[in-house]
Amino acid sequence: MIELAISSWTVHGVLGAPWYLPDASGTMVNTKEPQPAELTLLELPAFVAADGFRLLEICNFHLPSIADDYLAELRQALEDSGVTLVNLLIDTGNLSAADDAARRADIEAAKGWQDIAVKLGAKGVRLDCGTEAPSPGAIERSVQALRELIDYGASIGLASTTENWRQTSVESENLLRIMGAVDRPLNLCVDFGNASKTSDKYATMRALLPRATSLHCKGNFAGDTLDVAEFQRSLSLVREANFSGHIALIYDGTDKEWDKVLKLRSHVERELMLA
Repeated sequence: MIELAISSWTVHGVLGAPWYLPDASGTMVNTKEPQPAELTLLELPAFVAADGFRLLEICNFHLPSIADDYLAELRQALEDSGVTLVNLLIDTGNLSAADDAARRADIEAAKGWQDIAVKLGAKGVRLDCGTEAPSPGAIERSVQALRELIDYGASIGLASTTENWRQTSVESENLLRIMGAVDRPLNLCVDFGNASKTSDKYATMRALLPRATSLHCKGNFAGDTLDVAEFQRSLSLVREANFSGHIALIYDGTDKEWDKVLKLRSHVERELMLA
C-alpha cells in the first residue's frame, strides 16, 4: 500500500530555515541566521493534516528543543492531528569516520536521537551510512556502526531505515553492499534528488527501488514549472518496481514550497493511481 507523507525538510523555509544543533549542555541552538517563519514545528502536524497528509518525517535539526516537556508537547500535537511520525531523520554524525573516538561519539549521539524518537512516538529513525569515501575500511566501519544502532533501536521498539545519501552510500553498489553486510532488518529510503548526484540517476533508481520501503520524492522545478517529463520518468520506475511504502513529497527549495508539493502530489496520485 502506498501512502503519502511530508518531511519537515519540505517546509524548511516555512519553518524559518533553522538548523538546530545541541550545545555542550544539550540545549538546541540555531546555527543559522534566523529567518522569518510562517509556521512552528508544533503547528506542522495540524498544517499537513489540513491537506490530508497523515504521515510525517521530522529532521532532527528542526527540533528547537529536546527537553522532555517540549517533546511531549510535539507528540501531543501529532496525536491531536491524527498524524503519525514515521521517521525521525538523523542528519548528523559520520558512521564511517576513520577516527575511532569521533565515530564512537557519533554512534552515541545517534542513540540519543533514537531515545528522542521514542519520546516523540516515532515508528523509526533514518540513519545515514557515513561521509567517508567508500573504501573497504569505510564500508566495514559503517556496517559495524549500523549493526549497533539497529540493535539498539530494535531494543527500544524502533525500525531503522537508511538512504542513498552521503558519500559512503550515495552510489547504489556501495549502499547495497552495506545493507547486505549489516545482516539486520534495515529499511531503505530511495531519494530521487540524491540519485541524481550519481553518474546515472535512473540506473541508480533501478538498482535500489526493488529494496525500497520509502521514497523521498523530489521533482525538478524551473521557477514554478515542474519538469513533468523527468518526473514521470522517475515515477515510471517506481511503478515498475511495484513499490509499496510511504512516499514523502519534497521540494528542495524555500520558495512557494507548499504550492510545489501539491503539484508533486497531483502527479504522484495520477501516475501511481492513488487518486
